[in-house]
Amino acid sequence: MLDAEGHVASWNAGAEANKGYTAEEIIGRNFACFYAPEEREAKLPQQALHLALFNGKYEAEGWRFRKDGTRFWAHVVIEPIIDEGGRHAGFIKIAKDITKEKANADRIAEVSKNLDIALENMTQGICLFDSADRLLVSNGRCLEIFSLPESLAGRGLTFREILDRAFARAYPDPAVAKAKAEEAYQKHRVDIVGKGGADLVEKLPNGRSILTKHRMLPDGGWVSTYEDITERLDSEEQISFLARHDSLTGLPNRLQFNSYLEEELDAAAWFSRRVAVIGIDLNKFKEVNDLHGHAAGDFVLVTLAQRMKALLQDGEFVARFGGDEFAAVKRFEELAELNDFLRRIENCLHEEMRFGDFELKSGGSMGVAIYPQDAETADTLINNADLAMYRAKAALNQAVCFYEVSMDEAARKRRALANDLWDAVEKKQLALHYQVQKSVMTGDVTGYEVLLRWHHPERGMVPPNEFIPLAEECGAILPIGEWVLREACREAVGWDSQHKIAVNLSPVQLANGDIVSLVQQVLAETGLSPKRLELEITESTSSTTRNARC
Repeated sequence: MLDAEGHVASWNAGAEANKGYTAEEIIGRNFACFYAPEEREAKLPQQALHLALFNGKYEAEGWRFRKDGTRFWAHVVIEPIIDEGGRHAGFIKIAKDITKEKANADRIAEVSKNLDIALENMTQGICLFDSADRLLVSNGRCLEIFSLPESLAGRGLTFREILDRAFARAYPDPAVAKAKAEEAYQKHRVDIVGKGGADLVEKLPNGRSILTKHRMLPDGGWVSTYEDITERLDSEEQISFLARHDSLTGLPNRLQFNSYLEEELDAAAWFSRRVAVIGIDLNKFKEVNDLHGHAAGDFVLVTLAQRMKALLQDGEFVARFGGDEFAAVKRFEELAELNDFLRRIENCLHEEMRFGDFELKSGGSMGVAIYPQDAETADTLINNADLAMYRAKAALNQAVCFYEVSMDEAARKRRALANDLWDAVEKKQLALHYQVQKSVMTGDVTGYEVLLRWHHPERGMVPPNEFIPLAEECGAILPIGEWVLREACREAVGWDSQHKIAVNLSPVQLANGDIVSLVQQVLAETGLSPKRLELEITESTSSTTRNARC
């Protein structure tokens, strides 16, 4: 009990236990002693009494202090006392220690605050529904994903009500909106209840793709999360496209070509159809690069790719393998259909194109292999088409060449000869001959040109114009060329005369090795004077080397 000025007038055992003061110690003192000094300075105790008298009751919570200086969180109620004459006689004050309740409430508030922060900063939308389909918790990201107003974020709406309102905003026609909402509701309920949860990707009317995940809870409710995966799907589609297409021309690449061909061959075997594989190689493509630059070369490739793609009909397919190599597939029953396809490709290859101020014309060579007469597997068909294409490329007046068995036999012999070339040095089958070089003016001998000869154990003498190009093609020219240079220098050192020797260099040696270091090493090993060595680089060698760098 307090008097009218706020002094303690009575004190019970509960107050003594709560605040630590005995009745003798506290009676007569102003109840403001239970407040913090800054609160007393701000006259908060007097304001509490004034509000209690004015309003008939004052109720608040705050820190109060005990006799020993410790504090507790108090729930305080102050009511005025009015005597029989209607005069203000004092106050009844009840203070309850709710420190534990305050701590629990603070912890709950902190958890709720952190939960709210986490929910509102998630990249995913999230909704919690109870067993009656009513929304208990959601975050702002849901509204952003579905472009919904704040009114749909309210708790208590059912899942069906949310769908109705969402589709009503997306579709102006009420009948369409209702049908869409019903379809979505039934679909989601089947997945949620019937399957115990599901992952769904849905396409919204605005074109966005949303990944929805439903998970059932033990009490019959469920949690749904929503994630906008539009950019991810676009990136995955782009990656998938690049994995199966040529980045320059956009045509399918070798991987997709092989896959398509396998499917066509499976179908052809089932329906007794024929399938042609066409290898395509551009003519004079390196000349375009050399004369006009790589931009012109890319322009040619892109232009031809667009033309070939535009002419495709049902059962026709074209791909770029890389460089100036293309390949095509044609499903057909009559040979006339295949010939028509070949003519269309040939026409677009030879059609002129304008690059800046220049008119470019590439042309191309084509080789054709047919299933099942030429081969029954995709790899063999492609290989046979390549053999035919190289035959067409070697011919001066033939743009298209069909595969023949003799081509395969010739290719096998060529491969066998190439394998023998790699062993020719080690097996000492190579020999050097020397052709005299004389001065035109005096007739005196000025030196010797080194000539390479190969005596094959089975085929006898193999002409240089046959094995030299083959050695360059398979790479054996590198060890052979090194042997020729070293052996010629070693033999020349033993001559009585000081004549020069001339050694021809292969373009492959210039393009694939450090020829300067090799020459220095050989001269140092053999002791031949550098003045006696001539390295012959022909015009064709220079041109080939330049092309190899392009």
